[in-house]
Amino acid sequence: MKKINYLRTMVLSGVVLFLSGCNLELQERFVFEPDVDLTDPFDNLTAWGFFNSPQALALNEEGEFIGDNYNYMAAAVEAAGMIDVYNTPNSGRTFLMLNNNAFLGNNDVIDLITGSEEVLEGETPEQVMARADTDVLRLILQYHIIDTYITQNDPLTEFGVNYEFQTLIPGEAGKIVLRRDDRLRIDINRNPAPLPSTATGGGNNERVRNYNYVFSNGIGHSLNDPVRNQPYPAPNN
Repeated sequence: MKKINYLRTMVLSGVVLFLSGCNLELQERFVFEPDVDLTDPFDNLTAWGFFNSPQALALNEEGEFIGDNYNYMAAAVEAAGMIDVYNTPNSGRTFLMLNNNAFLGNNDVIDLITGSEEVLEGETPEQVMARADTDVLRLILQYHIIDTYITQNDPLTEFGVNYEFQTLIPGEAGKIVLRRDDRLRIDINRNPAPLPSTATGGGNNERVRNYNYVFSNGIGHSLNDPVRNQPYPAPNN
């Protein structure tokens, strides 16, 4: 008898809940809105436009160049007479962008184009480029532009595999090799690669620092140090 009363109570409770639930308003459809902005913030700019944007030229609170920005890169492109290369519509290119760190230090760009890593106190990037060998500078910039649009998984579809591409330097001297790992990190000219030892050894290879700057004329990835296939000529100063 107790069991029958218990079942009756449960059924009545269910009916009451059902009837009361019919009076509740329907909940609005949930729309997920991520906190992270997933749009490409520079897709309306060319690579040259980005190098001249506030984000690329920012200074720190002491008025010094921030290492991961592009104050020197902007001055270098202009000094090399290559603005059109970075500014012309061409959606099929990858720009290996040399940040400020890639210019400063032993065997970095300023050392390669002037013969000395020293930057005088108060010297601006434009003043540094004024004493650079522009022929060497132009070669360095040309080697850091690839004639293929490269993301972290297209055409780098397999990890641990070397993919060979052509830079703006023609022939064997312009070959460059990219390889990604299972964490989508990209290494450039790392051993073993189908390139001479001048490209893969002695600290001339590099891992990409920041990825996927989508521009209106291609895509950019930033580097902390320059890469090469063959040694760049000594500056003629």
